[in-house]
Amino acid sequence: MTKNSSLVAKANLPPLLPTPPSSIEPYESLKWLEDVQTLQIFVTYTEGRTEEEVAIRMAILIDRMAEYGPWAIRVELLMQPRVIRLWEGPRIYAQHVHEMKSLVNQINQSFKILRRVNAQINLDYANFHQMKLAAALFSLEVDWTLNYHVEGTWSFIKIDPEGHLMRRLRGVYDRDFSV
Repeated sequence: MTKNSSLVAKANLPPLLPTPPSSIEPYESLKWLEDVQTLQIFVTYTEGRTEEEVAIRMAILIDRMAEYGPWAIRVELLMQPRVIRLWEGPRIYAQHVHEMKSLVNQINQSFKILRRVNAQINLDYANFHQMKLAAALFSLEVDWTLNYHVEGTWSFIKIDPEGHLMRRLRGVYDRDFSV
C-alpha cells in the first residue's frame, strides 16, 4: 500500500479548479478588475523595443492571459500601435499579424464565459495604418466593439459596425488575417 500511495503522490495531476485570479502571478500587460470580472490587456508596439523583445513580451502575454479565461466576463483590449514614421518592413507587420492572430485565438479558446470584448486603439494621429492590427478582432467568437483615440484629443470615437472604417478593416482582415 505504501508503494501505491507514493505513486499517487508523485503523479502530476492538473488541479480540478482553475487558479483564482488573486493567485495568478501578475504581469505588467495584464490587469484584473475583480469587482467587474474584467481583464484589461495592454498590447503595446511602441518604439524602443527590438522585434525579439516585442515577440517575447507578446508570447508571455498570450500565455498568461489564458489563466484568467475561466473567470473573465469581459475583456478590455487596449492597443498602442507602433508610430509609423518611416516605412515599416513587411516582415515586422507579418510578425504583428501573427501575434494578434494568436492573441485572438487564445481568447476564443480560453475564455469560456466571456460575453464581450471592448477594444480601444490609441493613435498618435488619425492614421489608418495604425489601425490595421485591429482587423484581427473579426476572428472573435463573441460580441466586440472598437473605439479609437487620437493623441491630444479628449474623446474616444466609436467605429460604427456598418461604417467606412469598419469596411476598410474588414478588407484588411480578408487580406491579412483570414485563414
